[in-house]
Amino acid sequence: MAEKITRISLTLPQELLKELDESLKSRGYASRSEAVRDALRNLLSEYKYRKSLEGHIVGVLILVYEHDVRGLADAIIDIQHSSSEIINTVQHIHLDQKNCLETSVVKGPAEKIEKIVERLESLRGVKQAKLMVIKP
Repeated sequence: MAEKITRISLTLPQELLKELDESLKSRGYASRSEAVRDALRNLLSEYKYRKSLEGHIVGVLILVYEHDVRGLADAIIDIQHSSSEIINTVQHIHLDQKNCLETSVVKGPAEKIEKIVERLESLRGVKQAKLMVIKP
């Protein structure tokens, strides 16, 4: 029996849609839907992995965001300051006129680190938040 398919609507910035379409061509996808399904599977897989982490972990949090979104930089700094027992070091890099990249070394209980990542990635203007875990 075939899996039931549900149609949804998706709103994207024009530049992101352009990047998606270019990627479709170069990777051989037959449709946008196939590419979005694969991206969602990757997103859910990463989410499940982060939720499975236990105990004391060490890692690097990589954050890409638009620095000109009102209040975003302050919100990020507030989270970093309120998590100073977890976030040991932050490096800030200007990627271009609009985007910044920050790497943060994190060390502590997995569930606390996951909460920090969730708080950061849910902020408007954050484009990517990735946690790379190092097994000490």
